[in-house]
This record gives sequence, C-alpha cells and structure tokens, in this order.
Amino acid sequence: MKPITRRPAVLTAALGVSMALLAGASQSASAGDPSAAAPAPRRVIEKTSKIAPGLILKKYVDKKLPRHTFELIADLSTPLTLDVTLGAKSLPARATVSDMAKRAGALAAINGDFTNPHVGRPIHPYLQDGQFLQTVQQLGAVFSVSANEKTVTLGRPSLAVTATDAADSRVWTIDPWNHGAPAPGQIAGFSPIGGTQEFPPDHACSVRLLPKENYVFSTGADGGLDQTFTVDVAACQEEAMTRNGGVVLSAPPATDEATQLLSLAPGTPMVMHWTLGRPGILDAVGGTPILVQDGQVVVTPACSSSLCRSNPRTGIGVRADGKIILVVVDGRRKRWSLGPTLFGFARIMKDLGAVQALNLDGGGSTTMVVNGELVNKPSDGFERHISNAVLVLPGPDPGES
Repeated sequence: MKPITRRPAVLTAALGVSMALLAGASQSASAGDPSAAAPAPRRVIEKTSKIAPGLILKKYVDKKLPRHTFELIADLSTPLTLDVTLGAKSLPARATVSDMAKRAGALAAINGDFTNPHVGRPIHPYLQDGQFLQTVQQLGAVFSVSANEKTVTLGRPSLAVTATDAADSRVWTIDPWNHGAPAPGQIAGFSPIGGTQEFPPDHACSVRLLPKENYVFSTGADGGLDQTFTVDVAACQEEAMTRNGGVVLSAPPATDEATQLLSLAPGTPMVMHWTLGRPGILDAVGGTPILVQDGQVVVTPACSSSLCRSNPRTGIGVRADGKIILVVVDGRRKRWSLGPTLFGFARIMKDLGAVQALNLDGGGSTTMVVNGELVNKPSDGFERHISNAVLVLPGPDPGES
C-alpha cells in the first residue's frame, strides 16, 4: 500500500502512449479480447470536453474493434473534491448512478464497488464522510484520497475497530461491525448507517453508546478516526436494543464479553476507533483486483475466469502528476463496444497514465454520468440500481464540514 502525494508544481503528464496502444494494439494475446492480437495500428477518434475548471472528459472511439472508452480527468488541486456515496442514507442501499449524482450535486460520477445484490451493500470496506460502514470477510483493495485531497492511497487496508473505556483504558476489539450478530468470544457493533440491514441481535447483552462529540482524526500510529460516546444503558434482554441514533455493542449472554459490557455504568465515556490503516482519510471505496501498481500492470493475461473475460469495465486510478482518472469502457454490445478483458483493461489504465489503478464493479453496473447525463451505454440497456458510486463534486464535500 503506497501513498502518492501530489506535488505543488504540475508535472508533465505521464501518458506516454499512442492511441494505438489505447486501442489495445500492443496488448499481449488474451482469450476473448479482440484487441489483444496486436493488429496494425488503427485510427482512434478522440474527443475532449471541458466539464469544469480542473475536470476534463475524453471519449475514445475505435470503430474497428469496436470499443468506446470514456475517461474523466480530475485535478484535485482545483476546488474539485472526490467523494463517495451510498445509494441511500443507510443499508440496504440501492440507487442509480444518475440519482446518486443528482442527490449530491455532483459534476460527474461512476459506479463504485461491487454490490451484493441480495442485501444492497458494497462487498469491501467502505468509508463515507467519516462513517465506517462494515467489516467484511474478504478485504480486497481500497482506494482513498485524503481529506485535504492531496494524498492518494491504493492497497489492502489494515482494518480495525475498537472501543476504549476512557475511565480505565480498557480496550475491546469490535468484530463484526455492521456485519451480523456476534459469535461467542466476539463483540459486535451496530451503527445508524447499518439501517434495517444490520439490527442489533435479540437475546443478547448490549450497551448503547450515545455520541458526545464528532469524530476527530486519530493521533495513533494506525491513523483512523476517533469519536467520543457516553454509555446510555447496558442490559441483557430478549428483544434487540435500539440504537436511538447511537451505537450498540452486543455480545452473546453468559460470555466474558457480555460481562465486560454489563460492567459499563451509565455516563461512562467511551472512545470508538475505526481505521483502515491510513491517516487523514474520510472516504474510501473498495474494489478488486489492483490493475496497476507503481506504474506496472499487475494482473496476468492468463486468467480465464468470468471476471477476466471481455466485459464492460470501470476503474479508478491516479497519474504521476496526481490527477485522478475515472474510466469506463462499454462492453457486451456487438456493434458499439465489445469490452476488454481484465488484462486489457489494466493496459488501458496504464496507457492512460495511471501509476496506481483499481478495478471497480463492471458488467451491467458500468456507468458514467456527467452533468446529469448518461454518457456511456450500460450493457443492460438501462442503469442498474447499485449500492455506491464515486463522485466528483464542484467544491468542498458538505458531508465533511
């Protein structure tokens, strides 16, 4: 996991690529990717539009493959802000990218992390305006930009959630967080963003914590966020303890963890700590796999799984000059765009100048919206309702003020 800090001076763009490379003419052979056979260089039509100061949209059309690629280039040294959003205020979360962009007043948006269609939630760790959504069984990779919009980090997160009794410094690990009931030996946490998808369990010993102060950046070595709460009530009961705008910590009855929770007296100050192992971040989106790292393609052309075959693709990356690129490539449309393989998409991201890049959800979820208009052609023929999106805002993020 290697951070990239944008330099004050604008560097020479690190594209270094011909349009033939973008079209895939130099790609190694890969099953199912029509551009991988390295034919003679072909003419690619490029159209550039200025969306706002610091935000450029580029469209690349290769009619021979065929392929339609759309690239947003965001310069975060301008007033632009990169943000993420769920499809709703809490789980389950489902909305179209267009609706999410409109609600946020975004200049542009693309689909984000893969969505678990059964429960309407991202499948990887996710952080939005300082609210940590969930622990997960498979971490994948996470893309984040620091709150000051200067440092980009891409890699596997170091996920941890703890609760500290500020009165006697006892520290408890909270796992799972908004991800199901606790097993014996565990304390589970449930916050308002868990919504109706993640209720505290029945037949549990629980404590309700009410927020006393807003979050602050942690001064600890692992970065993250700290927020002070006050114990409201601690009890074992048959019915689930309600959150009432706070956080509920629960453990199975007759366990050491339950005894520890019940020892907390009303009014006890508690500090909740959430971290992905990165200081100074308030937003993070997950995906898989990493496409480009340290300027090199890190996926293999040998993969033949459904994820690796020709499909619509969405990715996010950072160039050597610190500019963020948001890229979608249409697919599954015979006369419009066939879509690259995963390896081919990694090559496209690298050829567009990405020194770090992450694969986001693709297939029918691949969507780009600019100024309220859908600019690509989703393979379903319409926008899917998905759980999250990546946004480009015209100014500061109001959720972080």
